[in-house]
Amino acid sequence: MADIPAVSTRSLTVWCGGVFAGVSLAQVLSAALWNHQNGTHIVWFPGAVLLGAMVANAWQRWAALFFSAFVGLVATGVAFGLPLVDTALVIIAALLLVPVAAALLRQMPDALTRLDDFTRLGGLVLVAVVILPAVSAMLVEHASLYTAFRGTVLSDWANIAMAHSLGYVLYLPVWLSLRNPEAAVRHAGPLSPLYVGFMGTCLIVLGLVWYALGGRPALMPVMCLAPAPVVIFAIVRAQMTGSSITIFIIALMAAHLSVHGYGPFLADTPPNSTLAVQLWSLLAALCAMILSVVVEQRYSSRRALGRAHEDLRELAGRLIATQEQERARLARDLHDDINQRLAASSIGLSALRRRVDPTLHADVNHLRELLVSISEDVRQLSRQLHPSVLEHAGLRDALEALCHAPRRACALEIVLIADRGVDRLANDIALCFYRVTQEAIANALRHAAATRLTVKASVDADGASLWIFDNGRGFDPVEGAHARPGLGLISMNERAKLLGGRFELRSAPGKGVDLWMHIPLEPS
Repeated sequence: MADIPAVSTRSLTVWCGGVFAGVSLAQVLSAALWNHQNGTHIVWFPGAVLLGAMVANAWQRWAALFFSAFVGLVATGVAFGLPLVDTALVIIAALLLVPVAAALLRQMPDALTRLDDFTRLGGLVLVAVVILPAVSAMLVEHASLYTAFRGTVLSDWANIAMAHSLGYVLYLPVWLSLRNPEAAVRHAGPLSPLYVGFMGTCLIVLGLVWYALGGRPALMPVMCLAPAPVVIFAIVRAQMTGSSITIFIIALMAAHLSVHGYGPFLADTPPNSTLAVQLWSLLAALCAMILSVVVEQRYSSRRALGRAHEDLRELAGRLIATQEQERARLARDLHDDINQRLAASSIGLSALRRRVDPTLHADVNHLRELLVSISEDVRQLSRQLHPSVLEHAGLRDALEALCHAPRRACALEIVLIADRGVDRLANDIALCFYRVTQEAIANALRHAAATRLTVKASVDADGASLWIFDNGRGFDPVEGAHARPGLGLISMNERAKLLGGRFELRSAPGKGVDLWMHIPLEPS
């Protein structure tokens, strides 16, 4: 996992300016919704904006951030014609406990950067969605007794608490997800116009259905559950960010319909209708957050599995490279040391033959022939370990030598089809084709009981390809998929993947084995 900074390193001036502008815009949005709800609050975002900024910064900056939010909210209220002192008193009451909530959230491990765990989600909900809005609403209601806002700008405790709670539950998950570089929404790619159009169409259809059928008592349960597929689709595609935006749009649509006497959330009074919309939105957001955690865990597990595969592939590449280096070292030792000593022993036996009794000449000749045979076997083994002909003569000659090398008690006929174009392949591709052919021939000799094997290597504009097929006994791929694959097949597959290529193997009982490998060529 990438390192995620616990606190932001951006300058304090940038953060203070952002908080000032953010809470001001959030207050304008909240006030606009308040005006359309006959004086009842549906959502209040400024506290969530400040809380998000505080959890993203070191506590030494909190005083400046708090002051910026306070000034921004007071200035916005005064711009709307509200009394300065009354506005300042209510704003202080609404923001007073935000630093306390930020301090509590900072105590949870990774709470500032990750929401892919139910424990952290529960802590966030308890602090920011339950306790903070409830207590802040109490303070605001008490402060409003000393202002001219009581019964005009501000309503009862339940409405204030639900507005605050809805603001936190809709804003904070989006903020934390967008700040986390490992969040699924950061890796899902940009939203396609088709997705945006589909979601817009779904929301329009939902609004029309609510407008036409939402007021029927018999359909009330169905109407309340109607947004669920849209919200779930938003979660799957855009996680917490998508679900929060979708639920916010649905809440605005439901509140607007309720004000005009339509929809499934109608009550005896406008405040109760607003409360019904808030309760539904809050419960829907909480359910969406739970489902989003599941989706986030799924994406996190997939990314962890992908990183594990990359690590394993890198390890496999290093092991193959180390294996080739060790083979080259052994080949040099066999050729430069063991084989030279065998040659010296053969020469010594030739000299000894001239000095021993003639009756022993046959025995000496037999020993010398054994040494010559062993020396030839060592030379062949050295070539198999490290094909020097591959470096000096090219892939075609190396494959020719490999296919036509003498083999004891072998009735396998090998046909090679390759032109000189394969000699221009890069060293790593040429070595890959050589090793795969070597392993395929060994498998045909050990297991397939084949009498004929064909090797074809070619190069075209798409890349280099290698085909190997025999007429051996073959095997059942379905049964072989449940068995543990041999190291040879694993090595072939890994060599192809390390070069960005593909490896396929087809077989059937009595039908032999067909092997195909394709390696793309790097652009010149």
